[in-house]
Amino acid sequence: MQPDDPTPSTQQLQARIDQAQANSKLLGELVDHSQANVFAADRNFRLLAINRTAQETFKRLRGFVPQVGDYIPQFIANQPDIVKWLEPVWPRVLAGEAFTDIITLGPADAPRHYEISYNTLRDAQQRIQGGYLFAYDISERVAEQERVRKIEEALRQSQKMEAVGQLTGGIAHDFNNLLGGILGALEMAEQRQAEQRYQASTRLLGVARQNAQRAASLVQRLLAFSRQQTLNPQAVDVHQLVTGMHELIASSLDARITFIDQTRSKQWLVRIDPHQLENALLNLCINARDAMPQGGTLRIASENTRLDDLQAHALDLPSGAYLHLSICDTGVGMSTDVVQRAFEPFFTTKPLGQGSGLGLSIVYGFVRQSGGQLRIASEPEQGACIHLYLPRATGDVIQHAGAQPQAPDQQARAVPQVILLVEDQDTLRLLISEMLEEQGHEVHAYSDGRRALDALHNGLRPALLITDIGLPGGIDGYQVAAACQPLPGAVAVLYITGYASNRVDVSPGELCAVLYKPFALTALNRQVAQLLENRRLSL
Repeated sequence: MQPDDPTPSTQQLQARIDQAQANSKLLGELVDHSQANVFAADRNFRLLAINRTAQETFKRLRGFVPQVGDYIPQFIANQPDIVKWLEPVWPRVLAGEAFTDIITLGPADAPRHYEISYNTLRDAQQRIQGGYLFAYDISERVAEQERVRKIEEALRQSQKMEAVGQLTGGIAHDFNNLLGGILGALEMAEQRQAEQRYQASTRLLGVARQNAQRAASLVQRLLAFSRQQTLNPQAVDVHQLVTGMHELIASSLDARITFIDQTRSKQWLVRIDPHQLENALLNLCINARDAMPQGGTLRIASENTRLDDLQAHALDLPSGAYLHLSICDTGVGMSTDVVQRAFEPFFTTKPLGQGSGLGLSIVYGFVRQSGGQLRIASEPEQGACIHLYLPRATGDVIQHAGAQPQAPDQQARAVPQVILLVEDQDTLRLLISEMLEEQGHEVHAYSDGRRALDALHNGLRPALLITDIGLPGGIDGYQVAAACQPLPGAVAVLYITGYASNRVDVSPGELCAVLYKPFALTALNRQVAQLLENRRLSL
């Protein structure tokens, strides 16, 4: 028996040829009727192929139909937008690069958008013979994306306005309460002074000062929420910090609420911004107060804790040493839904205008930014516990945190100096002037930068410039400081500003410092003394 002959017969070869031709014809039909605009050209820019879709596109939008064999630069000579698009990409194609791009062609009032895939055309030996491209008209997709973008923008604007309304109502409520307390305390203090009841007057002034500090804290909370407040992490003893807040916390609570401090001394220090931690704790205490309208117990406790890998993973923290701080109340508690939404900005269960909804979201953002974690444990009618996990401070941080130089107050009295003060707020300008003059300094005070510059041009030679940054009259604090630099002898500069720290373009140094409003006059006095002493040493 003879083996099968592996050589195909003539009929089989013909069948294969017919099949190949049929496949080629089918592929040609598919490309010709494709939604893509298909072009192919040789290295000399002659058109090798163009499908029906591309020809129809040219006829509809350009008024002519390219043909195979046409010289491309010739038939696009009067189409500057096509020339501008094609000139930079074709050399990349002939260099063997394959890539995709999105372009816009046509007049500005009727643009067409295309997604284009570029490829190199090679022969059987893989030599580059030209290039081809598939261009898909995506104008409808782009138009739909633009329509969706506008809808989303309108929705964001609507949500923003709703949030601003809620924020404004809540902040106005908080500020009106604080301002009411300040004005009432000042009015009563004035009456007590007229009655020569000076001890009562002093107590009322303390109440006004305390409310003013709380108003300042509210502004800092807003800045922290908008991420405009720069954190200054230090090594902090939480027990000492909470102890120092006893009076402030007590004044914030209802008389029917019992406050218990169970923080302990000699526990681990934590690396955190102390002022922001005070704000966070006060905020949590106020939340607890509002959750106990009939009275109850507020408890703050702390303990050292080491989180192993499993515990740390559950808290989304690195394993290691943390101080666990808990703030617990016996109030109305929270449902699961409220707990899940508690960190959302502007979410509040309080009536409109009685809360900004920023409280927990600010505290959460601050704790997370500080490398810690916040968790809520609560059930309806079972009270609530806020658990803070704050990272332990290292030895280096402890040493660094205590390295702030302190200038003795008597330095300001030692050598009276000429001081130029530029502050547009009348009350603050008067207070600063009086304080400095009591220290023996000669103060030249102005309400705007232009008058300060006139004084310098007329011969004023200050040892220290104290200036706000934002000033009326077209001359800001930076310009006044720059005008002082060419003067004989060094001029120290102290900027006092209400701007957020990220908007202040100042590099503090031996002869330059910044104080952020509101500040205590004693802090201003210490800073003035330090700058003047630094100036004396530099001369």
